[in-house]
Amino acid sequence: MTSFKSLAFFLLFIVSISCSENNSENTDPSNQKPTNPPANKYSAIFGGGPFYSGGDEVIVDLKSSGFSTVILWTIHVGEDGSMNFNDQKVIDSNGEYIGDPSWTNRLSSLLETPTSVDRIEIGVGAWGAQSWENIKNMIETEGSGKESKLYQSFQKLMEITGATAINFDDEVTYDVASTVQFSLMLAHMGYKISLCPFDQINYWKLVYEQVNAQKPESIDRVYLQCYAGGYSNKPAIWNQHFGDLKVSMGLWCRNGNNCVNGDSPSEIESKIETDAGNISGGFIWLYDDIQKCAAYGTSSSYARAINKGLQ
Repeated sequence: MTSFKSLAFFLLFIVSISCSENNSENTDPSNQKPTNPPANKYSAIFGGGPFYSGGDEVIVDLKSSGFSTVILWTIHVGEDGSMNFNDQKVIDSNGEYIGDPSWTNRLSSLLETPTSVDRIEIGVGAWGAQSWENIKNMIETEGSGKESKLYQSFQKLMEITGATAINFDDEVTYDVASTVQFSLMLAHMGYKISLCPFDQINYWKLVYEQVNAQKPESIDRVYLQCYAGGYSNKPAIWNQHFGDLKVSMGLWCRNGNNCVNGDSPSEIESKIETDAGNISGGFIWLYDDIQKCAAYGTSSSYARAINKGLQ
């Protein structure tokens, strides 16, 4: 009887170990390989300071994450045409780059195989920022030709970052005429344009229509904020205003004190899956918060959540 009990206990122990290992593989994001978004769809990540000062470690993380688009957030345009990337001065009023000389090499390596990243964008503006007011004033004063400070600064940004698109995050000015002129300037330089709205739907609609009428397909993406001030946004409603484009759905990762705010990877996968037929992609706000709340999800687990939800 004692031998039988010992054998039974041993078998039970082996089974429990096996189940524990299987559960670990199913729940630990680090044990799961990154996935790619479906064809003709994309997954994007916005990031601030770490995308400038995080060094090679951040670049390696992004390349293996599964995100197909990286958005450098954000450029602040000064009254004199100078530019900051967040609080770091990167371009002076003469259009010369004065930032970290190694930033260019780090960003260029983002696109070098093996990598999941195939597009880099630069964000312009933010809540409360004066960038779009300054852009409006500069266009009124100097225009948007090749000799203007605005043109030269964004030309330099393209050279330094390798970005192929500018992401419009106007949450203050909402001036259609200057935004259209700025868009056409960027399009003639070779940039694509993406819009990042959370409200003011008529403004974004008019910008899209007027730019598209003069330079078709220049605006190729719409990143709809479905968090914070845009928490109630519905992709199907916004889709009605951008021709054949479908918006992408933006969600905020875990964030805040003790990381109690925002969505976990599993919650994001569920939300993306629910709206998969109405969207062309998904994006995460914000890489900085992923780093702060790494115990609740890595960059690869958030990318995988979007990519699987889009299937």
